[in-house]
Amino acid sequence: MPTSLSKEQISQLATVLSDARKDATILDTFPGPIPSTLEEAYVVQNGSIDASNDKIVGWKVGMVPPELREQYGDERILGPVFENVYVELNDNQAKGEEFELPVYAGGFIAIEAELVIETNQDILPGTVNTAQGVEHLVKNVYAGIEIASSPVVDLNSYGPTAIIADIGNQYGMIKGSAIENWQDKIANMNTSVSINDKLINEAPTDGILNGPMAAFAFMIECCAKRGITLPAGSFCSSGAITGVHETLVGAKSTVKFGDVCTMNFVLVDNKAK
Repeated sequence: MPTSLSKEQISQLATVLSDARKDATILDTFPGPIPSTLEEAYVVQNGSIDASNDKIVGWKVGMVPPELREQYGDERILGPVFENVYVELNDNQAKGEEFELPVYAGGFIAIEAELVIETNQDILPGTVNTAQGVEHLVKNVYAGIEIASSPVVDLNSYGPTAIIADIGNQYGMIKGSAIENWQDKIANMNTSVSINDKLINEAPTDGILNGPMAAFAFMIECCAKRGITLPAGSFCSSGAITGVHETLVGAKSTVKFGDVCTMNFVLVDNKAK
């Protein structure tokens, strides 16, 4: 049986992880015992949230690998998006004008094309039965990017609980153009990611596991279990459409959502910002 972490271990882990993010200190390995359950990992995450003075503007949804879903009892994970790494593109940037995004140079770095879903009302814990559908809670859906970056060099190799503990490996939610008539549009649109002018992957925009509304529902359910209220205007980053694409500082990337939005950006060292 896996051993539970003590309160002291949980507190220490949250402190080390949050301090590494604040100070941009690169960690060669995961800095402590790995939480054995998702619930335990969220307790560590709560410690990192408490250690931050920054506002949460939304949540990223990530995937538990298929072979681990039975073990952990879920298919998705959640991490907070802090205001300091939320980027709202202007019209020119959403049409191809290049912009910069900071990452942990020498740490884990990946880019992901994602839908960004905005809530249209406050959602209090336990007030929504997601089994009855969640589309009525959507204000807008946008083309977007998640930057997954962590001071822990090989964070993803430690599994979903380590990722949750380090705030879901979240270091950037980029909101591009709104997708008009999004239900129909995303069903007939592809999304692509290119890095240094090489096409990495292209996939149907709605090709997330069980569709983007399943990711949106998961955010609502997971926050409800944790006693977290989602204010109106909260964002949900839906999960990777084309995959998780590891890369390096200096890489130039393009994320394209059909003819709706083209985002060209270069990754820069966050210590230089």
